[in-house]
Parts: sequence; C-alpha cells; structure tokens
Amino acid sequence: MKHALIRCAGALVPSSLQARRWDVQESVSHHGPKANLNLRIESPSHLLLTSVENRAADLVRIASYVYAADQLVRRGGEADVYGDAWERDFTLCLPVNDPSFWTDTEVKQPLQDVLRFASGDRWDFHFWRADPDDQQLPFDLEPSTALGEPDAVHLFSGGIDSLCAVVEAVAKNRLSPLLVGHSPAFHIASRQRSLARALSQRFRPRWHFPYLSVAIHRAQSDAREYTQRTRSFLYAALGAVVADRLGLTEVTLADNGVVAINLPINDQLLGTKASRSTHPKFLRLFNDFVERVLPGRPQLVNPLWSRTRAENLQVLKDANVADLLEETNSCSHPRNLTAMRPHCGVCYQCIDRRFATLAAGLEEYDPGERYDVDIFRGPLSDGPSRTMAVSYQRFAKEVASLAGEEMFARFPELYDCLLATDPGQRDTALALTSMLRRHGIAVLRVIEEQFGRLRHELAWQQLPATALLRLVAGPTEVEALALAARQDSFSHSDDYAHVRLRDDEFTLTEPQSTVIRILHEAFLRGAPDVRWTKIVAGIATFPPSMRDVFKTVEGWRNLVVSRRRGSYRLNL
Repeated sequence: MKHALIRCAGALVPSSLQARRWDVQESVSHHGPKANLNLRIESPSHLLLTSVENRAADLVRIASYVYAADQLVRRGGEADVYGDAWERDFTLCLPVNDPSFWTDTEVKQPLQDVLRFASGDRWDFHFWRADPDDQQLPFDLEPSTALGEPDAVHLFSGGIDSLCAVVEAVAKNRLSPLLVGHSPAFHIASRQRSLARALSQRFRPRWHFPYLSVAIHRAQSDAREYTQRTRSFLYAALGAVVADRLGLTEVTLADNGVVAINLPINDQLLGTKASRSTHPKFLRLFNDFVERVLPGRPQLVNPLWSRTRAENLQVLKDANVADLLEETNSCSHPRNLTAMRPHCGVCYQCIDRRFATLAAGLEEYDPGERYDVDIFRGPLSDGPSRTMAVSYQRFAKEVASLAGEEMFARFPELYDCLLATDPGQRDTALALTSMLRRHGIAVLRVIEEQFGRLRHELAWQQLPATALLRLVAGPTEVEALALAARQDSFSHSDDYAHVRLRDDEFTLTEPQSTVIRILHEAFLRGAPDVRWTKIVAGIATFPPSMRDVFKTVEGWRNLVVSRRRGSYRLNL
C-alpha cells in the first residue's frame, strides 16, 4: 500500500507527519503562481452574485482537494489483476474555515467512511484555519429570474442515464431542473452544454434547462491515476451545495440499477476496481455525512435504481425525444476518438450502452458504426477489451438464471444495498434481483438476435475469431449456426423437383432430384462429401458421370461442386 502526504493550499504540516516516511509527498493549490488545481464555477446568469461561505465552502474545498489527491497517486495498474496493490493511504493537510467542526469525530468519521467506500482507500485529514482571503469560494449562483426558479437539481454527466432522469423529471414529473455538470476536460463541458441546448429546444417553452458548469480539475500536468473513484463524492458535494443555495432538499445523481450496484462481472473487478459512484451504500453514507454539514438539506437520490439501462431508454421513447440519444456519450476512454466514432466500444460503459440501445430498439440512433470497435463484428484485442466483453456476456447469462435468495447467495455484495432502516427491505431485495435478472435476459436476447443477423458471416467465417459472437459460442454452437445459415440459403420442394440455392432456381428431373436429395441429407448429417459410387447406387439408370446427370440443367455447377476427387457435395 502506498502512503501519501498531500499538502493542500499551503496548509501547515505537523512535525509528527514530517517525521514519517512517505511513498508520495505532493502539494496542491487552487490559487497563487504555482496553482495546479483549477476550481471554477460558472452560473447560467454569468453574474457574480454571491459566494459560498463557511461549511459549504469547506465542503467544496475538501471534495476538490480529495479529487486532486486521488489523481496524484498511482494504483497497482493493469498488471495488478486482482487489485492487491490498488489500495492507497492518504493524509491531507487542508485549510478550512472551521477546523474544530471538521475535526469533530462525529463529522470526520462519516467523511472518512464515505470516501473509504467510494474509493477503496484510507483517508485521514489534518485541518487548519484558512486565511481570511481564502475563506470564500466564488460561486456564481443565485435563484434569480435568469435561472427561472428551478425546483430540482440534477447532476448532469451527458450520458444516457442522466439524460433519461432529466427527461422523466420534466416530461412526467413536471419539474424544472437546474443541470449541474462537472467538466474535468473542455470537451466534456462542451458535450454537456450541447445536450442541455438540445433539451431546451425540445421542451421550450416548458423549461429552458439552465446549466451550471463546474470546472474542477488538475492543471499544469496530466493525472497519474485515471480511476477517479472520488469524483462521485466531488459531484455529490457540488450538487448538495447548489441545492442548499436554492433551498431544495434533493439532488438527483442518476444511474441504472445494474451500474449503480456494479456487481463484479469477473474475479478481476473487485474492491477498488469496481466503481461505486451511485451505489445505494454510497448514497446512504453521503447523506449521513452531508446531514451533519448542512443539517436538514439536501439528500442524494437515484430514481433509476431499480431499472435497467434499456428500460430507462423507454423514457426517451415516451417523450418522443429518442433522437437525443445521439447527443450522449458514455465512453470511459474518450481520448483519441473522433466525432464520427465517439465510443471506444470495449469499455464496460460502451458495451452496456450498445446492448441497451439494441434491446430498446434504438439502434438507428446508436449504430455500430459509431463505435471504434463493434464487438459483434470487430476483433477484440487480447487483454482487458476481450475480458470485459466476454465477462459481460457470462455475467448476464448467470444473473438471468438466478432469482431471490439464489442471487444473494451468489453475490453477497447485494447485502450492502439494503438499509437496516428500510421498512420494505424484502421488497427492495426483490426489486434488485428482478432488475438484475431482466438485465441478463435482455442481454442474452440481444446476442440471440445478433447470431441471427450475422449468421451468414458466421457460416462463411467472415467474422474475426475474436469477435464477441465467435468467443461466446462453443464449436458445436458455431457449427449449428453455420448449418442454419447455409440451410437458409437453400430450399427445396418435398420431392426435390424444385430447388433454390441463394438467387438461383432449378427444375429437376427425377434422377437429378435424387442426387440433390442424397447430397442434402449428407450435408444435414455433417458429412457433406459423398462418393460418386454411393450416389450412383441411389439412381436407377446408373449414369456414367455427374455431368451426364445434369447436362440438361443450366448452371448446375453452381449447385453441385467437387472438393475431393470422386466425391461431390452441395455448394453450401
């Protein structure tokens, strides 16, 4: 485990910490000539009307510096396949407005608990009083006419689920949400802003979707660690502060239930490698913590927790805005992608997105051509890409066959999703297992449809050996699919007097139809090559050669071929 000491905004470092041996020592600051953390919040009104003070400002500051520290210290990396070296131990020295409040065990312990669960790391803090000039954070937000008096706060990532939650809030629940987006990179903010404009155009004059851009990210150098498990805490903290300023009691952080629970789909996705950004336990821990910081307000909710991603997409259909799907992006690896192909196709989010849009019947707005790798048609490189795709299918197959207590026995991680204070705990458990089972069934149906759609490519071995369909089907299944595809290109009357092979049709005499029947039956048995002597034995007239049998049939060589001397087969 790596032990890291992070000095934030010039805070003092106690001598007891200076004397310890650290694997990593870094300084982070959002102001001054050596600032390496960008912390900027812009309002839709573009007016500096107020500032966040005291505890709310401290909450944003703590979340921002935790997020920065998370990116400074490398985890175990891809070579650490079972996550043994992924856990890290952070100590942050940080200036705040009220050190005594944050040092109180009743506040500090819940803070450490929620960060521990979100990131899988250990966190400790030494708080110091901030300088007077650093006790406020610029926060360009006021419930003014420019905002239009929003009555809801939605954390807006620009992905499918956050879009579905926003559309449902407006179209079904008649709410007027303020969209809050975190933009660790310029292109992400641009995408979120573009989607907000598209929403405004569709629902005008019902609501204009004000968008608050929060630019908190490292400056001067790239991140050393990209897992960013603490981003959910930063995002939730920003939403809580915004809602507090507006006097609202809820913040929506939406994800479909499968992603929210995020069960390990293989043995290499355990602990810190599994994101918990909207996990029910994370929401509970965060809400317990924020209640101590901002008493009475606000609570983090996920209205999509019991639905699959494909089921969420029904919201867009019902609101007649399914085409907005084209404006969303779910990819975890957006670097080096183009506008024509904005999805890598092989990360978990891309795979889940592809299956969901196919299951929902929305492929026209999310075609395979929009993915850098089409997992059904394209080769999956050895390593994480192939492992993720195959594991996704195997996980779906497993949960499709489980229900109720069987699901909990197989995945004890599900117990973390149940709250001891929930009076409907059994109903919650049933909702979770039912949702997982529906997800599995939907994934398997998509695979069945793809087998049918690509059966000719499978039959003629035109798909790469590492395409998902080739990987998930055993040899027997592939042969059966090939047989079905080849048969689909061949049809005949009961007596074989009339035969069609792809685009060619043939009318045959009795000897000719007898030969085709013999060859077709051999094909169905899996032994398509038949010796001429055996064929002749089935024909009453004993013709001297195959050419003599079919001399009256134009194009017969497209119907019968020879791959071995003295043997013949149908051209399938």
